[in-house]
Parts: sequence; C-alpha cells; structure tokens
Amino acid sequence: MKKNLVAFAVAAAMMAPVVAFAADADGSNDANTGPILYGYAQITGAQQFGTNGPEGLIFGAHRIRLGVKGTAVPGVTYNFQYKWDGAYMSGGSLAGASGIFKGVNGNSGVQDAEINFGFIPALQLKVGKFRVPVGMERTQYSGNNLWFIQRSMNQSLGADRSAGAMFHSSDVMNTGIYYSLGVFDNHSLDGNNAFTLFGNGNPTGVANVGVPFGGVPNGGVNGSALSANGQTDVGGVLSNGTGKYLFAGMIGYKLNPLLNIELSGARADTLYSGVIPGSTYLAANQIDAWNVGARGGLMGLKYMAEYSHVTSYQGVGGLNANDWYVALAANLHQMTLTPSWLDIEPAVRFERFDWNYNGNHAYLNNTTIGLNYSVDPSNPYAARVQLNYVIPTQGSAFRAAYTRGDFGFVPTNGYIYNTLALQFQAGF
Repeated sequence: MKKNLVAFAVAAAMMAPVVAFAADADGSNDANTGPILYGYAQITGAQQFGTNGPEGLIFGAHRIRLGVKGTAVPGVTYNFQYKWDGAYMSGGSLAGASGIFKGVNGNSGVQDAEINFGFIPALQLKVGKFRVPVGMERTQYSGNNLWFIQRSMNQSLGADRSAGAMFHSSDVMNTGIYYSLGVFDNHSLDGNNAFTLFGNGNPTGVANVGVPFGGVPNGGVNGSALSANGQTDVGGVLSNGTGKYLFAGMIGYKLNPLLNIELSGARADTLYSGVIPGSTYLAANQIDAWNVGARGGLMGLKYMAEYSHVTSYQGVGGLNANDWYVALAANLHQMTLTPSWLDIEPAVRFERFDWNYNGNHAYLNNTTIGLNYSVDPSNPYAARVQLNYVIPTQGSAFRAAYTRGDFGFVPTNGYIYNTLALQFQAGF
C-alpha cells in the first residue's frame, strides 16, 4: 500500500501543472476537459444506546474518495475513482478467522473505472466498472451529497457496481426523459446487495450469484474453483465466462425541480438451480429486483420516496425482501429563513425493511432525524457537518440474529440500536 501511495504521489506531482481542480465535491457537471482531480473525506463519530454491553463514542474514516476525470478526445470521456472506506483499519477482522470483532476491516480499491462514448447524446455508451442502474438514491446521489450519513436500507435490495457495458442518455432530445440499459457480469462487485458474490442475505452461506473470475469448472458450485476451463488468462482477462449475466435498465422523467420519477430493475441468471448441497434450501434460477422512486422540491423544501423489491434474494428460492422509505428535508437558508452563514437543513426519514422466507417474516423499521450544516452555501458539499439520530423499532428476529453473529440477516445500513452519529466532511 505504501509503495502504491508513493507512486501515486509522484504521478500527481508530475501531473500538477495540467491538473484542474473540480469546483464541485463529486467531480460531476464540470465544463473543464481535465484531467480534473476531485475527491472528499468523511470522518464519523457514533454512539449506540441500549446494547446491554459496552457503550462508548467511536470515530472512524467513513468514506475517502479520490478520482480523476476528463476528456480524452471530443466525445470520449473517462472517470477513474479510488476509495478508502474504513481507512482506520486494514486487513481482515481483528480476531482473524474467529471473527470476534466483525465488520471492522478496511475496504479499499478501485471504485469506478469507466469510459463513455458520447458522440450521439441520445445513445451514449459507457463501458467499465460503474453503478448498475437500479435505485434513485443509489444512482443519483454520491456519498458526499446524501441527505443522511448512511444510505437507505434499500441498498441491500438493488445493485451496487459491476463490470459491463451500458447505453444511456441523461436527457433524450430535451424531453426530460432519461434512460439506461446495460448488461453486466452476473454479480455486483461492491457492497452487500441482491447480487453480491457471497450473499449477504443468504442463510445457507452458499453463493448462487456470479463469479467474477470466469467460469466454474466441471459444474462446481460456490466458486469452489475460480479458474476457468480452457486456455489461461489473456492479458489478465480470463477467456472463459460463466454464460450468466445481469441485465439492468432504468427509465425516468424529470420536471425540474418539482418532480423526478423513475422505474428501474435488474435480473441476473444464477450459477445453478435445485437443492443447495448440504441444505434444504432451493436455489432459484434467477434473481429479480426492481425499484420505483420519486423526488423533487421547491425553494428549499425537498422530498424523496422509494420502494424496492427482490425475488429470490441472493439466489435462494422463496427468500424475498422489500423496503420502502419516505424522506423530507427543508433547507432554511434557501427558504430565506436563515442568513448565509447559517446554512442548515433539518431532515427526517422513515423506513421499513421486510424479509420473508416461505412465510417466515421479519421486519426492521428505522426513523432517522438529521441536521445538515454547510459552511459555504455556494459550495455546500465542500465543507459540511451532518448530525443523525436513528431510532429503530423491529421484530426480535433482527436483533437476535445480530447477537448470534448472523450478519446476513441484518440489511445493509440497518440500525438495530438507538444511534447518534456525527459526520464531518471536506471535499474539492
């Protein structure tokens, strides 16, 4: 890692005379042709209550991002982004294989690596690793401009990022209609979601979604052997795929700033079907996920709502889940109720996550009360402080699952204890 950082520093120094720094924190919507360096860092402190165990304030590096984007030639753009999540840790669990301290390992790697061919605005082509077009919050908000410190739990039911190719347009012939349509490897590379490689919600501990290293030899399951049949690697790319894919699409309409509605979905073929070896669980032939969302606002008042559903979650037949939330925010400065030096935004979100396996039902509710403060209203995400208090109400199944170490039963970004979180952000 140190060698990589040194190499990056040397490269950055050589590039410095030609690098233009992005005005916005996520590096988007810039007129510069680049290369443009952008990034942000978030430091978060949190305190849980009612755990019946040790309780105390803890700080950590929530998200750290550094990226570069630009125009290679007219009509061809690129974007590369690296991440350091949980940067206060590195390697595996503190207790190694025993996993006494779960969930504290650092997570770093290439976040995005995409090239876009935009010669025809209504029919652009993006290739590489990027966000699968499922979910409004997931695709329209970066980690630095979220209303709340954590995304909603529907992140568990959509997709994150994967490698593939996608046709898209942000505005078809100035009609306000936008779309995305792509094909990816039959997995989502990052995060815990419906298409994760090793199954966040899979009660069997057996993956039935994609293997990102090529075909599984001899009909093996669960990636028991990750090398492909046939010839060896060619240029670092395995030459034999699984023949399974993830198809995803999105269509939406924007009537700025009042209304943005969107429908999206994805389907992935699974690795195998039938009874999962060593269990009584039935493996599904495919995973289906869909999402509908709406957002908008006027003069500082904002709203957003989504509903997500997954059939055969993680490739297990009969394991279904859904999530819905509604969120409201009011920027008091934009409403001319506070001066420019007091750019504050109260926000609230109510969310419900439901999990169902052949009639065995569990649910988790989270109510999040938030307050956002931007130091400079003209560049709100360059320096921001966020305060969240999360109040969970749930059936006993989720807390019991967490207590016994069954993390697959708890949705991503779900809180099972009252939690106070404070986040500091700086970006460029």
